[in-house]
Amino acid sequence: MRRLFIGLVLLAVSASAATAQPFTRRSSQVQHDGLKQYYEIADFKLGGKYDLANPSKWENGGEGGVTLESLGGGKLRTAYIAVGTPRRNAAGEITNAVVINSYYSGDSTDMYEQWVKGAALSGGVPIIGPGRPIDTDRYYVVMVDPLGTWGASKPSDGLGIKFPQYTYYDMVQANYRMLRDHLKVARVALAAGVSMGGTQTYVWGVMHPEYVSALMPIGGTTQSDAGDPVGNWTFQLMTAAIESDPVWQQTKGDYYKLPKEKHPLMGMAFGWSVLGLTGYDLSYRTTQAFTAVQPEIFYWDPPNEKAGLNVINRSKLYDAVDLVWRNRVGELHNINKELGRVQSRTLVMHIKNDLWLNFKLAEKAVDNIPGADLIAEDSPVAHYGVFSIINGHKNDPKFVSFMDDVASLDRAQQFADKNFRTPGVASDIDPKKSFWKDYVTYPYPVKYADAKDAKGTTWQIGYMDEYYGTEKDPKVLVVIHGKGAFAGHYGNIMQYALRSGLRVIAPDLPHYGMSGPGNLDKSPARTMQDMREVVYDLVVNQLKIKQASYLGHSLGGQLILGYARTYPDAVKSLILEAPAGLEEYPREVTIGPGKTAKLFDASLAGNFDKWKEVWGPTQVLANEIARPEQNIRDFFYFKKRDPATGAVGRSKSGYFMNDSEYARLHTEQRVGLTKGNPKELEQWANVYILDIYGMVSELQQDDPKNLYRRLTDIKVPIFLAFGDKEPFIPGTPFNGLKDLGRDIITPFMTRMTRANNRPILKIYPDTGHFIHTDNPVEFPADVTDFVMTGNLDTSSPLETDRIINGVVSAMAVAPTPDGPNPTAGLNK
Repeated sequence: MRRLFIGLVLLAVSASAATAQPFTRRSSQVQHDGLKQYYEIADFKLGGKYDLANPSKWENGGEGGVTLESLGGGKLRTAYIAVGTPRRNAAGEITNAVVINSYYSGDSTDMYEQWVKGAALSGGVPIIGPGRPIDTDRYYVVMVDPLGTWGASKPSDGLGIKFPQYTYYDMVQANYRMLRDHLKVARVALAAGVSMGGTQTYVWGVMHPEYVSALMPIGGTTQSDAGDPVGNWTFQLMTAAIESDPVWQQTKGDYYKLPKEKHPLMGMAFGWSVLGLTGYDLSYRTTQAFTAVQPEIFYWDPPNEKAGLNVINRSKLYDAVDLVWRNRVGELHNINKELGRVQSRTLVMHIKNDLWLNFKLAEKAVDNIPGADLIAEDSPVAHYGVFSIINGHKNDPKFVSFMDDVASLDRAQQFADKNFRTPGVASDIDPKKSFWKDYVTYPYPVKYADAKDAKGTTWQIGYMDEYYGTEKDPKVLVVIHGKGAFAGHYGNIMQYALRSGLRVIAPDLPHYGMSGPGNLDKSPARTMQDMREVVYDLVVNQLKIKQASYLGHSLGGQLILGYARTYPDAVKSLILEAPAGLEEYPREVTIGPGKTAKLFDASLAGNFDKWKEVWGPTQVLANEIARPEQNIRDFFYFKKRDPATGAVGRSKSGYFMNDSEYARLHTEQRVGLTKGNPKELEQWANVYILDIYGMVSELQQDDPKNLYRRLTDIKVPIFLAFGDKEPFIPGTPFNGLKDLGRDIITPFMTRMTRANNRPILKIYPDTGHFIHTDNPVEFPADVTDFVMTGNLDTSSPLETDRIINGVVSAMAVAPTPDGPNPTAGLNK
């Protein structure tokens, strides 16, 4: 009995020791092990539910999850390697962090070997370092171990099969807590990673959209559940190979009382062999000699000493439960429905012939993420091309532009925009309520004021007014929206400017946006000058802004041109984004075969009924009110449908050349109007069409004192911006002008130069009328630079590449639309 008792005690002690001691090392590349740092998080729950709409509920992991402490495993551990110099804000928090997520078989030491040292698989040249694509002179780069791997908490640390089945959400949230709580990272400039690290990068975007400025998933996936049958099949097959091992079968995966050499090594070798078959492109595999392939082939009974040698040796480095749990992470992974949450500037990089992570899914992800770009290539090493793709494209204009945007976003982190809310349009719209006030969320709180025009009419004006800097008298930017738009649509400009230290004021013009519901009793027949007077009363008289820089888009551009003439002392500088006002028009317009109408007769001013009588036959107002949802979505994105077949083709005109968060916001706002309060839709449509008259009536060819001829009176600095695919300017249907460069830009630049006020001109490649949505980072950065310094970088990587390669795109010609619609060329 005594001997039995002692034996049981010794067995218990040995079992305890086996459980307490990890069976795998904490670094893949042992030569870099000394660089790795660790941080523990107490009471972090694994395997729980993540309601992304309520981040406070998963601060410490998912709801209903299990802590390692409750299983006797101690605190959750994270691991990382950091290089570069951190930049800190006044609170001591890091603002220039770049997070590099590691891959399926790797860790931070692997990423250090690949991208900091410059391993052969990555092209032999470092990607991270001083002056490298990820520049450590600019960024503080943190390479992290994913949960379940190497230095992070994992089953083989001691819990084995008792370790909770974690998720990608757990992986990201654990490292988020490490960054925020341990390293004191206030914001991530860029999250990136290869393979499984790319998959984690996507998850960073949907979990922490306001924390991460930019995303660069490389060879990752947003879906690895059964919706990706080949990928899911591959990794389930690897799991099945491991579970086929006799040791696994006999112990049901609880083999940790056995020494390491008795673990399911053969099953793991089998699993690695399964993955190895498709890791490279099959056509490449067929060129290899069998002697080169045989070490990767699994054998229960190897025919020679080299057969299966590589996979056997690899299996000795890993743990079977670690790998099975890691495989299961992906079986239910699918964040496709959440991709609309991403606010980060995103560049997806992918290998087209990747047999593990489907390229078609990467293309779909790009479609679903607002504003995402794609760089893709075929690689002779298939999936493993993820390591070198950056070096292969480091001079690609698309990659350079992306990294320029990352740098710009990083630069604009001086102040936190504490009042920012994710803008959007709610669903389930009740037409009995106010569409604007009840269903539209602006990026910043909306305030209200009563402002008067010179006629004495009082307007309820909704506006945003934010400042987070520390100066007593900061520089001020006033944003004036275009026709059919609203102040909330310019939230990306506001956010960038606010984070850079500007005060920003963005009003809704009378009858638009939040300035609509409170003015339903007022006539739509207010003039451009009426609106200038309202803006002046609000900004100068009530908010006491004696002088500001004014940005005007489209109609807003014409408005601020006239504003600068009317109130020159109130204007410090002008930013003209695809502005109206730089051309003249006749009063009489052809509206059909042999039929003309005086659509811009002076007698129509201020008389809505008379205006409607003249414009009614054109049907443009009735058509706008009745415009169906599909037509809105098609037009906004330059699409048109064949009425007979339903086939979708490319339209000559539209709003958004490129997808982005604010392009989607504007689209959903216009669609939402069709489902909302009918009186607000009618109000909006009335001014949307009537403002065409308001703009053109100030620019009549027979009026020697029209606004166009007086623009040379403006003496303040001007930044003029156009897209090279501008679809609406000139107003061809009204005045016959056809060439943006020759008919609009050159005459204006010449006239202003002769008046000793040459504007700064920038043409944005592959950009339409909405420059701030087609270029959601570059344009806000240019605006802010101009306001703060009076200068900006007028070059662009894409335009430079075109010049060097002799491909200079012609300035877009404003298209003459099909049919009798006389206003289609002036949808400013």
